[in-house]
Amino acid sequence: MTAGVATQSPGRAFLALIGTALVVQMTGSYLGHSLVIGGSFYLSWCILRFVFPLAAILLLRIPFSELGLGPPRIDRRTGILLLAGLVVLVAAFAGIYFIQGYFDQYAHSFGGADPLARLSRFSLFTASTLPGWEFLHRSFLLMGILYVLKKRDGVPAGTAAVIALGVVWIFEVVFHFIKPGVEALGMLVGSPVLSWIALRTGSVWIPFAAHLAVEALFIAALIFR
Repeated sequence: MTAGVATQSPGRAFLALIGTALVVQMTGSYLGHSLVIGGSFYLSWCILRFVFPLAAILLLRIPFSELGLGPPRIDRRTGILLLAGLVVLVAAFAGIYFIQGYFDQYAHSFGGADPLARLSRFSLFTASTLPGWEFLHRSFLLMGILYVLKKRDGVPAGTAAVIALGVVWIFEVVFHFIKPGVEALGMLVGSPVLSWIALRTGSVWIPFAAHLAVEALFIAALIFR
């Protein structure tokens, strides 16, 4: 039945995925601060980035096994590339640490005299935003688009992967236009790299861990400045 629907209306699932992501990001841009618990936990972003995509996944009948939620497949070459990427990540962040005024832009949100209080606020904020961000972009959009293009619309696997990566790239970079320029620039490089890793390993968990590592480095730098 699913295959029949896909044959009669190619591209509709692809547009539905993009439309859902647009609604999520647009709504969040205006209402993302409407439900905040404890001043730092953005419940509204959790709802938008999990509930809306999950509803679309069920309506489109996309198997959860296709969303990259399983363990990553890592061969020797991929492992070496990941280790090299980790070194580059730490070195890049070390350079950002010395950019004058960058961290001052977040002082109003995570400033204060008590380092533990800053850590607590940032941890709550990260817990409410990062998992949903990765699920929306790396699992729902990237893997979801790859699945519908390849399995339903008959697009060659390589082409489907490039299209999926490109869509996620646009979404992530454009969203960061509202943030400091160094973050948008970082996402210009980081987004396709993280998506490539997810496609290469068949899993979203290494990109998730890399994103979490960036957040951990950020809060450490913010606290100990």
